[in-house]
Amino acid sequence: MAYGEDPQAYNPYTVYQNMLNRQNRQEANTMMYWDWTPIKGLTATIDYALNYYNQFSWQANTPNQAFNFQTNSFGSRVYVGPNAPIVNNTFTGYKTMLNGRLNYHTTIGTDHDISGMFVYSEEYWYNRFQGASRNDRLNPGLREIDAGLTNIQSTSGYSNTEGLRSYIGRVNYTAFNRYLLEANFRVDGSSKFLPGSQYGFFPSVALGWRFTEEDFMNRLTGSFLTNGKLRVSYGTLGNNSGVGRYEQQTTLAGNPYMLGSDIVRGLVNSKLLNRDLTWEETSVLNIGLELGFLNNRLTAELDYYDRLTTGMNRPSELSILLEGAYNAPRRNIGDLRNRGIEATLSWRDKVGGIGYGVSLNASYNRTNLEQWNEFLTRGWVFLDMPYHFVYTYEDMGIAQTWQDIYNATPQGAQPGDILRKDLNGDGRIDGNDMKADTKSQRDRPTTFAALNGYITWKGFDVSFLLQASAGRKDFWLNAFNNTNFSASRYAATWNHWTNPWSLDNRQGHGPAWVEVVITGLKQPSGWTI
Repeated sequence: MAYGEDPQAYNPYTVYQNMLNRQNRQEANTMMYWDWTPIKGLTATIDYALNYYNQFSWQANTPNQAFNFQTNSFGSRVYVGPNAPIVNNTFTGYKTMLNGRLNYHTTIGTDHDISGMFVYSEEYWYNRFQGASRNDRLNPGLREIDAGLTNIQSTSGYSNTEGLRSYIGRVNYTAFNRYLLEANFRVDGSSKFLPGSQYGFFPSVALGWRFTEEDFMNRLTGSFLTNGKLRVSYGTLGNNSGVGRYEQQTTLAGNPYMLGSDIVRGLVNSKLLNRDLTWEETSVLNIGLELGFLNNRLTAELDYYDRLTTGMNRPSELSILLEGAYNAPRRNIGDLRNRGIEATLSWRDKVGGIGYGVSLNASYNRTNLEQWNEFLTRGWVFLDMPYHFVYTYEDMGIAQTWQDIYNATPQGAQPGDILRKDLNGDGRIDGNDMKADTKSQRDRPTTFAALNGYITWKGFDVSFLLQASAGRKDFWLNAFNNTNFSASRYAATWNHWTNPWSLDNRQGHGPAWVEVVITGLKQPSGWTI
């Protein structure tokens, strides 16, 4: 323990050495299949996969406490007490997958190619957990449950299951090696939803045209344009992620209530159910162009997409109004649209025994919230705006003098503070002065770019990858940029001293520090405390 050290400051070494969660795990992954071709062009396949796991973890932290070298005795800071528990946990479970597939392929003449597929699929998950612990072990080196006394002990356990059933179909048709058609459908059913809302139907269709196979294109481009394909697709997919396995089941919780003049404990419904909750659905329109030049040494690909997610599967804001009486049900709340473009440009060639290539790709995406069936307050979620846009005050910089304070709208500032703009001109700074930045998002960038390349020679290769992103912006405080962070359990970094504004550092990147009194430090040369 150092002089004046916070009693709650943990030694990282003892945390790493004495407070470990150890575990071992066994897994078995098996798969079997059977193929059958009863007639020419028709293949039937059945496959079954099983993934089984068994995991055991135990924790028996070694009792230890900090030594105070000033008093030459153990101090009051106890990392792990002498009655620390022994904890054993067991996780077991498995996942099974059964697929039955029919594939058919045939040709009509030399110019028509037809193929079809039908799939029946079942997936099943089962998980079980059991845990036990006892305090007051007989010896610090023991780790088995029986090595602890039974005075303080606890047990816990649960199991859960999930099932998914799907019917999938696909038809492909190619005519004259240049006209392409693909039609799909899938029906998915999930045990997470209640009967009547378990199944969703998700079709899709895609069209393609290899226009470089047309005679008139060969006359126009010769050998310069060697590959060209235009494709259009529209399809839907379902999403049930985020929904708990038993979130749509009635559950009970212990709760005290009055029985006569006594308070007794009973079971009550803990949540409300939304029996209409179903799949979140995403429909995507995609238009793409693929080009190849100079015998496909130079290739380009451009895609435009319009993705609309309907019935967004989210927790309901109603829980705020229930004041903890019930857990509000999850709902299919709103519609969110994503529009964007993606482009890739590549060059690949070989000179003598040296092969090389370089590829540049970039994408841009913009979101727009189109519908929301709950009340929206001022914030970063609003209709006809990007989802989670940046919403904050607009600043005028750091106040350098008291004259800057007097010239600005009153806001309780002093030199060294950030001054905010009075955007609505009402003579005060409040939430009505916040401004939306629709070009930036809080959660993820809007723009991505990457450049990668390689060189190969006689079995040796060198490659590189450069990535970039833009369009994400957020504002937050933590121990590293807060001007009033706690001196307890934290040490100041060099940036804490050099970045904040001060009379001697008027070009500082951040506002002035709140005055902090630090004792017990020898002042290094060049520091001002």
